[in-house]
Amino acid sequence: MHIGINAQLLSFGQNYRNGGVSRYIRTLLRELATQPGKHHYTVFVNGKEVIEQLDAQHEQITYVSAPWSQSQPASRVAWEQLTLPTQIRQRGIDVLHSPVNVLPALLPRHCSSVVTLHDLAFLRFPEVLTTAKRVYHRTFTLRSLHQATAIISVSESTRCDVHELADIPLEKVHTVHMCIDKRFAHLYPMEERTRFRQKYGLNEGYIFYLGTLEPRKNIPILVEAYNILRQRKGITEKLVLAGGKGWLYDEIFARIQQLGLEEHVLFPGYVSDDEQGLWYQSASVFAFPSLYEGFGIPVAEALAGGTPVVTTNVSSLPEAGAGLALCVPPADSEAFATALFQALTDTQLQERCRKEAHTVMERFSAQQMVAHTIKVYEQAAKERSLSSAIS
Repeated sequence: MHIGINAQLLSFGQNYRNGGVSRYIRTLLRELATQPGKHHYTVFVNGKEVIEQLDAQHEQITYVSAPWSQSQPASRVAWEQLTLPTQIRQRGIDVLHSPVNVLPALLPRHCSSVVTLHDLAFLRFPEVLTTAKRVYHRTFTLRSLHQATAIISVSESTRCDVHELADIPLEKVHTVHMCIDKRFAHLYPMEERTRFRQKYGLNEGYIFYLGTLEPRKNIPILVEAYNILRQRKGITEKLVLAGGKGWLYDEIFARIQQLGLEEHVLFPGYVSDDEQGLWYQSASVFAFPSLYEGFGIPVAEALAGGTPVVTTNVSSLPEAGAGLALCVPPADSEAFATALFQALTDTQLQERCRKEAHTVMERFSAQQMVAHTIKVYEQAAKERSLSSAIS
């Protein structure tokens, strides 16, 4: 079987585009290069330099460069809607996988389609997106969900959302959890973590957040909880808010200024792949106050490094928390502060997180993700064949 993968959103840029969905595509392709099964793959990427940086070569995988400017997303939309269907027809692709929400509208009739849905934030929390993003998802994502032969949801929570909010039959939706990159299995010695904290002036420890700076991440609640801890508990740890700027992020900086926390909050910006593991493992606690996540991979990544995690009790975050994370209501800064203080001081919780880190890696492994994804490809092709035979 010939499988096409639209990997146009794979990015190695030093910005928010190299976030969760890009890492998902990257890990999918790297793991397919180690276990492609009996199939052949054509992968459409944005630029030859992406292929060189990816390091996922296999004789059963062919890469096709389809360049467009990242500063002009309309070019990508035009390419995937107008040019990609022709590529599929010319190359004889049997199944097309779009790993990020959207399929071409005019697929050849012979081609089955699989779309990975990462979340339905545009329906759950439309106010946290710009108008352009809301229009794009309502136009393209909803149509793709109804058009797809099969849907991969990155969590059971997202699978339920698809059924509830988009009226998609549950039997069409397959939960395949996102995986943790293998590099997070490496545990750094305490001496190296100490040197890392010293490098950034974080000798007293730090509360760490990693993610795009945008409204859905609910960062002002974390800032308020941090202020409560400083005022009432006298903690000396700093707050590190790492990640690229996304959209509508001014409220974060305004709240820090209002509370007089400028000297205690660090913004390192985009964190490189090489340092992510050290940032997680050197932290006193990882905090992820998101209002809604399709999966919440940073929660699982932090736990895989043995770091205690405080997150919210909504959407998929308890799934990503693997029974180890402390989960609290997303609007309650008092509860978030209480949970953070527990994570900072509860030695039994800290020891449990260290001991069970390997089980988190096993639960969300790349091998499992790719094996289940290939099964969805095969089922989608089978369903298309049955449909064609009936018609």
